[in-house]
Amino acid sequence: MRKTNARRVGVLVASLSLVAAACGGGDDTTEEATDDTAAAAECAVTSLNIGTILPVTGSLAFLGPPEVAASGFAVEDINAAGGVLGSDVTLQQGDSGDTSTDLANTEVDRLLAGGAQVIVGAASSAVSKTVIDKITTAGVVQFSPANTSPDFTTYDDKGLYFRTAPSDLLQGRVLANLVIEGGSTSAAVIFRQESYGQGLADSFKENFEGAGGTVSAFVAYAPEADTFDAEIDQIVTANPDAIIVIGFAESGTIVTTMHERGVGPTSKKVYGVDGNIAGMLEVVTDPTILAGMSGTTPSVDLKSISDFTARLDAAGVDGVYDYGAETYDAIVISALAAEIAGCADGVSIGGQINGVTKDGEKCTTYADCLALVQAGTDIDYDGLGGPYEFVDAGEPAAASYRIITYGEAGPDTALDKYVFAS
Repeated sequence: MRKTNARRVGVLVASLSLVAAACGGGDDTTEEATDDTAAAAECAVTSLNIGTILPVTGSLAFLGPPEVAASGFAVEDINAAGGVLGSDVTLQQGDSGDTSTDLANTEVDRLLAGGAQVIVGAASSAVSKTVIDKITTAGVVQFSPANTSPDFTTYDDKGLYFRTAPSDLLQGRVLANLVIEGGSTSAAVIFRQESYGQGLADSFKENFEGAGGTVSAFVAYAPEADTFDAEIDQIVTANPDAIIVIGFAESGTIVTTMHERGVGPTSKKVYGVDGNIAGMLEVVTDPTILAGMSGTTPSVDLKSISDFTARLDAAGVDGVYDYGAETYDAIVISALAAEIAGCADGVSIGGQINGVTKDGEKCTTYADCLALVQAGTDIDYDGLGGPYEFVDAGEPAAASYRIITYGEAGPDTALDKYVFAS
């Protein structure tokens, strides 16, 4: 990552040399030119405009409150520290909906027309796939806090797609280890047949079988389905030790039907994932049927970011914090990338994002990182959800996972565990 002041001073020296050659030097006004003047001369975009497509509605709406609130906090904190390139950051909030509504395309059109250089979202990998080409072809950064499909690692994104969420190649390994540690040697997997569900199901299957386990049923369902009797019949017939449910809001119907068929969490070992585990209370009518269910979700230890979660609570976020830290960090990383680039256009920002997260002096707040950047110091932003250490594909090389376990009244935080994977 290039150092901001070194780059800007080089531009300034070149400019002054040209003036001296033409005028014989001695122009006090020119000699007093600032780095900001030099940067402005080569970049017409010095005001950062960030848009969001986050799940206010749709099948991942339970993730919307922490993500939307966190995006607002990030911009507030950036502007309180002096903004980016001397100007306040502008935030335009938008709703991603889900793949059944295609709302994300309409919102992206609005955000692009409004001048967004960075669009944060979507949460759903499948939704992001419907807009990634439109965003990146426009020369705008797409930065998801929650996409986990492995497909994005090799996607032709013109170097403009990034994510603070880890690939499900990691989550599949963590989930397989969790099931094995629970004593199960056979497992059934029921999953959404789209990029997120398929990718995570495949990763779990590969890791579980690689460790000696048997996947006795591998059952896909259409994302728009609202009944799952045939799929659960296959699971009942397979009679596995454990059942993995990879889905979104429809997981409530799936687990309820499993309970009615005698293969729910109170009868079998049932595991969820980041798309459902934190929001299960919102999609079942009887929380006691979830007792014993556990699952994985990317998260740092919540005790280590208690000030941030308290801030979310004060904003009305009710106990579900998933991807809030990752949303906050995506915006801060983008802002620091713009400051380092000396320009707030999407291509310039995209060129600096990976470097913000690695190989420099560690810092954890925008204000502290900004001071280092302005002093000419290379930085490594760890933030709330880091360390990230982005690889060339624009995603974390490692991640921490929270293991959530349900009691009869809901998630029992006393049973929380954290696992680090790389």
